[in-house]
Amino acid sequence: MFTSLHHLNMTIFSKERHFWNRNWLFIILQYCTLLLLTGCQSFFYMPLQNKIFDPAKINMHPDDVFLSTISGNKIHGWYFASTQKDVKGTVLFFHGNAENITSHFLMLRWLPDAGYNYFIFDYPGYGLSTGKPNPENTVEAGIAAAEWLHEKKDQRPLIIYGHSLGGIIAMRAVEEMKSSVPIRNVIIEASFSSYKKMGRRVLSRQWWTWWLQPVTYVFVSDKYSPEPISQIAPIPMLFIHGTEDHVIEQESSEELYEAAKDPKEIWMVPGRHGDLYEQRNGQLRQRLLLYLNH
Repeated sequence: MFTSLHHLNMTIFSKERHFWNRNWLFIILQYCTLLLLTGCQSFFYMPLQNKIFDPAKINMHPDDVFLSTISGNKIHGWYFASTQKDVKGTVLFFHGNAENITSHFLMLRWLPDAGYNYFIFDYPGYGLSTGKPNPENTVEAGIAAAEWLHEKKDQRPLIIYGHSLGGIIAMRAVEEMKSSVPIRNVIIEASFSSYKKMGRRVLSRQWWTWWLQPVTYVFVSDKYSPEPISQIAPIPMLFIHGTEDHVIEQESSEELYEAAKDPKEIWMVPGRHGDLYEQRNGQLRQRLLLYLNH
């Protein structure tokens, strides 16, 4: 009988331990999620300091540029001068949330050979840039980059291009600087206009985080979101999104388009997140160049 009771007690203990282990695991997962939602929205940023790709390997040799933001961060960027005598304009690229410029520059690497100067910079905490990224200082970095370009390289209106996280940063930067820096076009690819709304969408994708969506109202701020984006008008806006994008939903670009004022366009094109210019033998490159040359 003692053996039977001992076995029964051990079975009950084992089940209770399994119950508590399972529930504590769930609690820990939720706690980790809450931590991600706090701390200046740090879950939006995935910076990397290491150099990923050397542009010299594809015969590109950018100028290293270091700028200071209004908050005192040192921002690093690469300036690629047009390889053509007839320079058609200058593109300022706001890259996405992961890695740094040593990988993201590849997305628009074809611009200098098409007659455009091309400048890409890193947000605070990315690559060689100092500080830690947040919604405020990423916008400051973009403004510093635009002001440097306008003062040092090209006094003609700039072309602003924002991809993914870079889109929301770019739109807010444009709103703040459009009266001091001339801007010709704003091109936004696969982005969003609200940190809160994007946070809810990310949480809604998994069953174990779905119920946490309301937390974004408390821990995620839209203080540095570009809402309403209608303020960007009358600068022409172009929204681009891949039809197979599983990182940011197409609805996000559709919402941006609806919120913007004319002149505006939206292109839904085949491709995933960040690979649109590599699809169909680079057809989108030619389409964008025709748009810019119009």
